[in-house]
Amino acid sequence: MDQAHRPRWGLMVIILFGLITLSGCAKLTSSPSDNSTSSAATSGAAKILTKADQQISHHQIKAAINTLSAANTKDTAAKNLLTGLRHYQKAATALNKNQLSQAKPYFNTLANYQLVTDASFTQAKAALTKQYQQVKLANGYYNSARDDMSVHALAAAKTNIDKLDEIAPTHPVIKELQQKTTAMKAAIMNYEASQSTSSGSDSSTVAESDLTSSDSSADTSSTSSSSADETSDTDDSTATSQADHATSGSERSMTTKQVLSNFRAAAGVTFEQDDQFNVTKETSNYYQIEVMHDSNDENVTNLTDIYRYYPANGSVLKQNINTGEFE
Repeated sequence: MDQAHRPRWGLMVIILFGLITLSGCAKLTSSPSDNSTSSAATSGAAKILTKADQQISHHQIKAAINTLSAANTKDTAAKNLLTGLRHYQKAATALNKNQLSQAKPYFNTLANYQLVTDASFTQAKAALTKQYQQVKLANGYYNSARDDMSVHALAAAKTNIDKLDEIAPTHPVIKELQQKTTAMKAAIMNYEASQSTSSGSDSSTVAESDLTSSDSSADTSSTSSSSADETSDTDDSTATSQADHATSGSERSMTTKQVLSNFRAAAGVTFEQDDQFNVTKETSNYYQIEVMHDSNDENVTNLTDIYRYYPANGSVLKQNINTGEFE
């Protein structure tokens, strides 16, 4: 009896072994479909990257960002390219606004971002960085020329303007700065023309009135002062009047450099070495002085302070940025 059951057990073992083998084969036959799915995903990511590359090569950075964002792909290369383009866009936006203090950290981030080896992105990044360097150079020449004009160093201003004009306007900011020097050039030409027809002028020191509209009341006061000097000095009231006229005349003959020096002393403010000053004679009573600051802090929104300096009494008023009033 026992011998009769033994063949059956052997048969069952063989059947079980066959089933296990077939199950393994079934699993193996499912692998090609999985591979095809993975291959399709890879192909889709490649198409997205190709489209983004074409847009970048045509300087369509925003369109490339939209392409990569809309695809919502999990491909690492696409994600890295999207991040790099966002760094690029922040730097480019700050540069277009000529906000170099804000652009600096963005360009540092862009330069240090090395996760993208895409050729189109690398070329675009290099081109933008070159524009950034040129814009910085142009700003340097423009600011120097403006500062030279404020202290009437006309030869130095002309040199800086010429250097600015030599820069190729590869970026709109450069072209804008070159156009803004038109008034400076006209002022220099007018002064040089006036010097060629006058005599006894001191070319190294130029009064404020030489580059701005003349003040007829100043001429009258100066004449009155000269006439008063020729009259009797025995009357105390007449002597006081003469002194007042002499003081008024000396204020009007001050160079902008002297005005700036007196203003800094009277303001009671410690200015930074990188601060830039723009001095304008608004009336016969006061000068308006713009102080432009340079800051790498992105949270700093006010980079310009405006003051009024009154030479007669040495007082200084500062504009309230909220009300616009001078206090």
